[in-house]
Amino acid sequence: MSQEPNYPLQLSKELSLGQQLVAKHLKVMEDSGLLTSTIRNSPSGPQRRIYELKKSFSITLVVAPHLFKEEIVSFGVEPAKSELSEELASIVERRNEIADFLEKQDMMSPCAEVLSDIDGKLEELEEERLLLLSIRNSVMKEASKTIQQVSDAEARRVLHQAVHEHDRSVSRIAEALNLRDDKVKRAIQKLKQEFEDGYFE
Repeated sequence: MSQEPNYPLQLSKELSLGQQLVAKHLKVMEDSGLLTSTIRNSPSGPQRRIYELKKSFSITLVVAPHLFKEEIVSFGVEPAKSELSEELASIVERRNEIADFLEKQDMMSPCAEVLSDIDGKLEELEEERLLLLSIRNSVMKEASKTIQQVSDAEARRVLHQAVHEHDRSVSRIAEALNLRDDKVKRAIQKLKQEFEDGYFE
């Protein structure tokens, strides 16, 4: 569907998955606002529902012994040109030049060059991201050694959440862990007794 709108039957064939399973996932994605669907006439039979992407988004899932992060981020709105680095501003300018081509058949080589440069930049960023994730995981491993020494299980959960999300507010921790505020407050009091570095001050 990232290339063109598609029917569930076509998708199930391409993915080698059952049509009911594909239809179920498409419904979930449509309900969440990621897809949109319409009924169209079919040249080979009755009207059928066709799906297309409604948003541009990136899904990130990171799983490690001391790290779990999942994130869906929408993109498509460009920042002001003044906020771009020189390299990115150059790529945007080249993209704009392509959009202004009168003879569309002459666009493929310039498009391929810009796409190659963008993918190269994304690879550089991904290498840096993976290095940072590795370092983060090792730091969290050291923090976990200390957290495991806490005697109370609920207090350990609270401390893990606070360190992992960089948020020590009672309400946010309670919401994330599905706990009452008073339980989180009690856990923090226990942690204050065990830690002397003022983390929860």
